[in-house]
Amino acid sequence: MTQSNINPMDRASVILAGVVISAAGAIFYNLLPLFLGTAQDFRNLSDQSVGVLSSAFYVGFTLATSTAYFWIRRFSWRKVTLIATPVAALAMVLAGVAGSYSVMLVGIFLSGCAFSALYGIGTTVLGDTSQPARWYGLKIASEAGLGAILLLILPAAVIARWGFEGLMIALAAVLLVLVPLLAGLPASGIKGLEATDQAGSAGIPSGLRFALWMALAAVMIFLFSTTLIWAFVERMANAAGFDPVGTGNVLSLTLVFAVAGSLLAMWMGERLGAGKPFAAACLALLVSLILLSRVSSLFDYGLAACVFTFSFGLGIPYVVTIVAELDLDGRFVVLSVPAIGIGVMTAPAFGGFLIGAHGYESILWAGGVTVTLAAMASILALRIGEPIVHKTRTETEADALDPLI
Repeated sequence: MTQSNINPMDRASVILAGVVISAAGAIFYNLLPLFLGTAQDFRNLSDQSVGVLSSAFYVGFTLATSTAYFWIRRFSWRKVTLIATPVAALAMVLAGVAGSYSVMLVGIFLSGCAFSALYGIGTTVLGDTSQPARWYGLKIASEAGLGAILLLILPAAVIARWGFEGLMIALAAVLLVLVPLLAGLPASGIKGLEATDQAGSAGIPSGLRFALWMALAAVMIFLFSTTLIWAFVERMANAAGFDPVGTGNVLSLTLVFAVAGSLLAMWMGERLGAGKPFAAACLALLVSLILLSRVSSLFDYGLAACVFTFSFGLGIPYVVTIVAELDLDGRFVVLSVPAIGIGVMTAPAFGGFLIGAHGYESILWAGGVTVTLAAMASILALRIGEPIVHKTRTETEADALDPLI
């Protein structure tokens, strides 16, 4: 009995590898404002063009991750990582040195495909541990922490001297530097092929299936809302006339607050459940949007941006945990990754269109509406799904005990 309770995925080396590969897979997202601003400044692109460029990354990210349902338990995670890492690095370099917009799009698309494989593996590795909610919090904190360091270093040390090409080559170099930390990455997890060989989700009650899809919708809408603002938060400062170096420092600080939000989620765990903390994160995000609409100084901008990043740092672990709580057979939580990809993929292009037509205030309104919808979807998912999960688990425990009675 004691042997069966030992989970090899709880080893520190495995958790470290899961956290690091997730942080590597999220590099582009966490540097999205810097990427868009630098591409626009050094390539003379319009808001719509940089929005499409960013969305191209997440088209690749989402398409590749959507296939993970079929391969994540079948192929060696180590081999996939050995292929995806150099592909991601080379594609970023291609986008950086490209002389035409179409080649840039191709490079960004390919890097999105490769980064999604890394991110999907990291999510699955930590999902196989005994305390996935705890390690998801650490995962998000590490992703934001790496982004904060790079946002602090890259503008002055790289972009000021080598521009957009230097930024993309530096990102590729950072990715390769992280490879030795993946030494503990296992080839596979504790959940074998049985789960993927079973016939779909036919055994799941229809009400619970609906709740799971609503929870996945909450993931997608929440990431759409946060990305809609995050993608252009640097451009808001630029439009307000703030110093670029000061803005870069503020953005680095905001990711520290994102780390704080995720660490708070890690510390709280599920003491308050997942629904209440997620609702609180959505409320705080609404407050940040109000603050962003009233910015008159760099301090005001920094305060609003820090509240914003703290909110999504707190919200992301909990909205994914809602899916995990309702996922009885363990096959829906992997769909949270393409749900994130869809939300992130569509937001920049939509935001660029809104800004071009109605200015920056329009994306604040759109962000407020969508984060409210995400909160409503999560509440509905929990109210419908939790009673079914509780009933099913109770019946399963009773069946397990029955032979002993």
